[in-house]
Amino acid sequence: MKEPKFHRIFQYNLALLPNAHLARLEKGVRTIDTAKERSGFSIGYPGWGLIYHILLSHLDPTRYNNIVETGTNWGCTTIVLAQALIDSGCSGHVYTIEIDSKNCKVAIDNLLKARVFDKVKLINEDSKKALPAIVEQVDEIRIAFLDASHLYEDVLFEFKTIYPKLNEHSLVIFDNTYQIAEPHEDQRVNGALRYIHRHFGGHLINFEFVSWSTPGLAVWQQEPLEEQRLYE
Repeated sequence: MKEPKFHRIFQYNLALLPNAHLARLEKGVRTIDTAKERSGFSIGYPGWGLIYHILLSHLDPTRYNNIVETGTNWGCTTIVLAQALIDSGCSGHVYTIEIDSKNCKVAIDNLLKARVFDKVKLINEDSKKALPAIVEQVDEIRIAFLDASHLYEDVLFEFKTIYPKLNEHSLVIFDNTYQIAEPHEDQRVNGALRYIHRHFGGHLINFEFVSWSTPGLAVWQQEPLEEQRLYE
């Protein structure tokens, strides 16, 4: 593996965060080690702001918005997803999946302190079991944030599982997109995104200077414009 890069920002105006509890967790944080003690392995800022504004700009007021997250960790990015749903005024729910029961306990505490718990359904299970069950329950998925295992096959499993419930405007967000793997190693998220682009098409945009160890955040969408051609 290549040396990891770090693009999490610490010295910024905490008032920019979408939730007061996140601001409390970030207060005085200046290093990655302290950040891990406060908010776990969350993407941090500016990733929280990026995801918040993506959702705020894309949640649909005319339908029920199902948001799916894999890899809850301590619930910090879950707070951002739920806060965006609340602030948008749209109806919907956040389904979030976390395999580690200890992480789930911390996440529940954070979600309650952030006052967003009623918008979240937290599932303590492997995403390989929980994700297919969610897909069976919902009519469609408006936004997904896939951030559990970053191994190539696991990322593809999650994407392929949710794919039947995506419409042309649904967004799928991926964390840790930097090409950290050497050619002989598991190609992780970066390799999975290359596969998705080749075999599923769609449109992909990558934000390089977000997140940390491994950085990068990408957004995939099948068809950003209406089905009819822009110019006919």
